[in-house]
Amino acid sequence: MIDEPSLKASLVTLAELQRTHYLSFSALLNEVAALRETVRGLDPTFADVIEQKRVEQELQTRQVVAEQIGLIDDLIRLLKMGVVFEPPPVA
Repeated sequence: MIDEPSLKASLVTLAELQRTHYLSFSALLNEVAALRETVRGLDPTFADVIEQKRVEQELQTRQVVAEQIGLIDDLIRLLKMGVVFEPPPVA
């Protein structure tokens, strides 16, 4: 059985990885959305259009990303403080 300090370290590491992955995934989704919108509007201003769409997507998702990262940061902080989370009751 894993000891408590090792378990805590593992959970903190996993939460930190989740944070990094969420940021990467969010950035990837912004790129895909920008490309999608650009393809719809293909014209001689391709580079301008893609940049405009990327900025629009970032503005649209900024609050959601900030909220999710805040939740993950709170989880990391609580785990580092040693807060124990009880599993939900099994129905």
